[in-house]
Amino acid sequence: MSEHEPDEAPPTPVRPARPPTPGTEDDITAAFTAFYRDVVKQLVGFLVLQGAQLADAVDLTQDTLSKAYQRWPDLEHPRAWAFRVASRALVRAIASIPEDPVPEIPEPSPLLRTDADLDHWEQQHDIITALDHLPPRQRQVMAWTIYDHTPTEIAHALGIEPAAVRANLKKARRALAANPPGRRTDHDL
Repeated sequence: MSEHEPDEAPPTPVRPARPPTPGTEDDITAAFTAFYRDVVKQLVGFLVLQGAQLADAVDLTQDTLSKAYQRWPDLEHPRAWAFRVASRALVRAIASIPEDPVPEIPEPSPLLRTDADLDHWEQQHDIITALDHLPPRQRQVMAWTIYDHTPTEIAHALGIEPAAVRANLKKARRALAANPPGRRTDHDL
């Protein structure tokens, strides 16, 4: 070796994927449990807004959060990751099975309904009914928007251009303005 070559390369600094989680299994479980409790209802609702049946939304949410737990120490943005993975899983599920519409949600889920949330869920039902009349892509971008994602974030998650997201949002908003949630049409009767 020449005197200009170091004996060994200096270690490359490694940036942690997220703020360091305390190393014990109990600490990791506690951090994930807090995340789970914060996200589970939102994620189920997000999938329902995209057209999933309640039971399917609950199953996809559980599968997604199970995968999140397995990858927990490596997830940089766990909420965004969970929404993206669940949304993609829903798209795959919808594409792989024939449509079988059901007029009413079969039974309430303990993950979603409590007596205190009844008014909120009635409003959500009106929104879901209104979104159900939109084409799939418009319904999808509206669901992302309802859960506080920007058009740029939506475009990145869905693999489309931000302009396409904005165009779909504009069309969806026009359609919803023409038939607002809670107003019945002849089609709904």
